[in-house]
Amino acid sequence: MMKAISRVCVLLFLAALVAFACGGDDDDPSTSSGQADDDEDGADDDATDDDDDATPGDDDDNPLLHPEAPGPFVVGNRSFFFTDEARELSCGDGPRSLLVEIWYPAADDADQGAENTIEDFFLGRLDEVLEVIGEQGEMENLPTGSYRDAPLHPQAQALPVIVFSHGFMSNRFQNFTMAAYLASHGYVIVAPDHICNAMVTLTPDAAVAGSPLSIFSTMRERTGDLDFLLALLRDDPPAFLVGKLDPTRTALWGHSWGGLTVSESIKDHPEVGALLQMASFGTPVVPETLNAASMYFWGKQEKVMRMFTDWHYAYLDAMPPPKFSLEFFDTGHFAFSDLCRFVPPIANFANGCGAERRVDGQGEFTNPDHEALHAVLDAYATAFFGAALYGLPELAAYLNENHWPEMMEYAITLP
Repeated sequence: MMKAISRVCVLLFLAALVAFACGGDDDDPSTSSGQADDDEDGADDDATDDDDDATPGDDDDNPLLHPEAPGPFVVGNRSFFFTDEARELSCGDGPRSLLVEIWYPAADDADQGAENTIEDFFLGRLDEVLEVIGEQGEMENLPTGSYRDAPLHPQAQALPVIVFSHGFMSNRFQNFTMAAYLASHGYVIVAPDHICNAMVTLTPDAAVAGSPLSIFSTMRERTGDLDFLLALLRDDPPAFLVGKLDPTRTALWGHSWGGLTVSESIKDHPEVGALLQMASFGTPVVPETLNAASMYFWGKQEKVMRMFTDWHYAYLDAMPPPKFSLEFFDTGHFAFSDLCRFVPPIANFANGCGAERRVDGQGEFTNPDHEALHAVLDAYATAFFGAALYGLPELAAYLNENHWPEMMEYAITLP
């Protein structure tokens, strides 16, 4: 964990450049009525003050400007149920209920508690989940780098928001590694289970299995989920985030079918400043009102989205600059998520996990080590969001270079 002075340094820097205020109010985080787990630690732990506080001019020492390292903040995560009364479920009765995970910068001592694990994402209802989906629901119970229900950092203000959309028949925590990494740099990550198109999700009353047949309705429902959450975060966020978010600094991020979801959703949200699309595509009709920066992760051994390869490039070409394309050698679809690590059926057979046949059938290749690949993904995503949402020149300079030429091809289009 970073020393206390590093946290103070980054908070002061954010006060000037990234809108983190080091104010005098030390209010306890509030419990949201929509929270799925009501076990709230109301401790109020101020960040340590120090006479050696860095100033905004101390850029070389500021951890925010080093995207290749985890940020200075301990990460908390919480689960919430939100109900969109305006939409009906397509796979059941009643209004559309969303189970949503939120990662955020937490109080300095939050890591004194128990680290969140994969099973914790099921809110103590794993038996109920397994009863619905059986052995396909078995997962490795890994630690996830965050601390459940930890207090929000007491000096957090004007936090930027990134909304994440998961893949087809996947789940909201499929990219927990990057979610925690970004939150350690001061971002709030908001990720829904797209009910009816998640492998399984929970409502307050039941476990709900998704269906592959939802492909016929899922895009409208998925973009509707993002519309709902963007409005909620702007107008009626969870109580612990009231007055803590910056609605002018919002981004979208998605993998696979979630990449398509965010690529289409952003067309209706000109207020969104950045798009990160992973192993996906979009329809190449882009409105003139869209001026978001965009970044694209793509594997040269992509099989799941192979039929949409032309659409991937057409969408990239249609988007306005600045835009950044990262194409990874010997890398398949699920390598861009954490699913290879904790879902045995995917780890053993899926494109992007371990050794497999090449797309052209000519021999085999081995996908990159998870830690090595995600070091690259995390670094570029962190630099991208910092440059796109805040215009930080140091991060823009970082994006001008291919720092891992042995792993990827890199292309940039600037205004």
